[in-house]
Amino acid sequence: MQYDEALTQAMELGKAKHSDAPQHHHAAFANSVAYLVTGMSGGYGGPSMREHQASRIGHSQGQVGAYSFEDAVKAVEDCCYGPLTFDHATMLEDEHCFDDAPGEQDQAQQMLAARLQRN
Repeated sequence: MQYDEALTQAMELGKAKHSDAPQHHHAAFANSVAYLVTGMSGGYGGPSMREHQASRIGHSQGQVGAYSFEDAVKAVEDCCYGPLTFDHATMLEDEHCFDDAPGEQDQAQQMLAARLQRN
């Protein structure tokens, strides 16, 4: 599958399955699926915390560029559309993140601050 095809199909699938999600999540999903399938990055803005975390998921399985479209969707759908987690938040410490959905960086900073208060 070519990069542009994977990117377009993932965007269409994401919007169909998660019609109420912010455009930022659709972009992270489409970019991430296309990256896992082809090994090429780019696409629709970003990278956001969600996109960085999705990339780490792909690298942890050692298959970036070798995923089928369906397996890539399964690997990153929850990361891109599920609730923001502490794993997402740690991307702010390790990566340059932008194009996050409104309020998500603030929510992530609160998660990181809460961790510091506990320690």
